[in-house]
Amino acid sequence: MALITKDGDQAEKAVDAPKIQFPCENYVIKVVSLDVDDIHTEITQCMLVHAPEMDTNAEGVNRSSKGRFVSYSFRIVAHSETQLSALHRDLMSIQAVKMVM
Repeated sequence: MALITKDGDQAEKAVDAPKIQFPCENYVIKVVSLDVDDIHTEITQCMLVHAPEMDTNAEGVNRSSKGRFVSYSFRIVAHSETQLSALHRDLMSIQAVKMVM
């Protein structure tokens, strides 16, 4: 699925493709993992390393219908592409984590 601009052009071909402007408040990170013991703690600790100002009470949690997977939504202040790349890399290094968006 391609990102389409308001003029109907594909974003990667558009001259004014939307970019994240940093700092970006309320940037959402979604993490999907196997629902295993202590996964919430491990993911939260990783998030706090990269986004220490994150409000741990403002997260969303959804479990799959069969209970095998769980997804977490976190809101952070994104400061740079470097921060987001490091966060993605460290989250994906957690064995139970399957996807980071």
